[in-house]
Amino acid sequence: MFRCWLIIFVLGSQCLYAQSVTINSPDKKILVSCRMDQLTYAISYQGKPILRDSKLGVIREDEDFSTNLKVIKVSQPRVITDHYQILTAKKSDITYTATQRVIETITTSGRKMNVVFQVSNDGVAFRYEFPEQSTDVKKIKSEATSFHFFEGTRAWLQPKTEAQSGWEHTNPSYEAHYMMDIATGTPSPTKNGWVYPALFNYDEVWMLLTEANLGRTYCGTALQQQSPDHEYKIGFPQTPEVFTNGILNPESTLPWQTPWRIIAIGDLKTIVESTLGTDLAEPAKKMDRSFIKPGKASWSWILKKDDSTVFDVQKRYIDFASDMKWQYCLLDATWDKLIGYDSVKLLADYAKTKNVGLLLW
Repeated sequence: MFRCWLIIFVLGSQCLYAQSVTINSPDKKILVSCRMDQLTYAISYQGKPILRDSKLGVIREDEDFSTNLKVIKVSQPRVITDHYQILTAKKSDITYTATQRVIETITTSGRKMNVVFQVSNDGVAFRYEFPEQSTDVKKIKSEATSFHFFEGTRAWLQPKTEAQSGWEHTNPSYEAHYMMDIATGTPSPTKNGWVYPALFNYDEVWMLLTEANLGRTYCGTALQQQSPDHEYKIGFPQTPEVFTNGILNPESTLPWQTPWRIIAIGDLKTIVESTLGTDLAEPAKKMDRSFIKPGKASWSWILKKDDSTVFDVQKRYIDFASDMKWQYCLLDATWDKLIGYDSVKLLADYAKTKNVGLLLW
């Protein structure tokens, strides 16, 4: 009898780890299915598959958390709620509700990693956690994370410019033109890949990829240049992108959480109105906010570029802001050379008569 129960227990455990773990959005329109035997995830929207099996995992210098993982526990679905105010955004009063499940895994050498999913009505978010304690610094070499689209998916993507290739060696500055309505799998024209946000459409369903809650222990990422079979993978920055005496790739002591990977999902209204970027960010620090005066600004550079930062043009843009009842006019870079401090004071005095504030780049 003992042997019989033991066999049942072992077979039951194997079935548990081989089956899919599912997470539904609160309104049941979004479904995430994770295959425990391969550590992949797929997404359906309103019963229609929109993302194929996509990879999960990271590779640390001391351990590979992308293959040969054993699932030791899967949490029951739990409702996560948050409510917060924000001074300047799409809306000022925001409520976030999502279904959370945590998949706990262990490597053959005994190191642990959790995969945390949170699925809200406007999208999917997931991150990795290393729950153990350590005083020595762990380093992540790469992520296995991918987004595997179906053939026929279209993309709206901005190439990430090569590091230090532009004005004052500041690139990538996220000022390149988006490539519009291109086939997934199209290589980026730069080796640096594609920036976020990255927009996709499959069978009238829109998906927007981005990331949130980057701390001091993790780098900003992008999508890699190549996307064979319509599969986009997370890429780390080029070496010249590091700050002087800074750290390029992620590193931290344990415990450690990685940033959220976000996929906003729905119609264009849902994509535009989604607040997942702030929903999943760390709460704002408590501080005196009386000095913060958010508002809209006129800005000549967006249409007329560098040569527009001159006195007469900026005066017209002050008038423009006043006519539009906007709060500010933004003077772009080189105002100190092309206008000068004395003339900027004259502009500031003039703007004051128009009830417009000046912002200096």
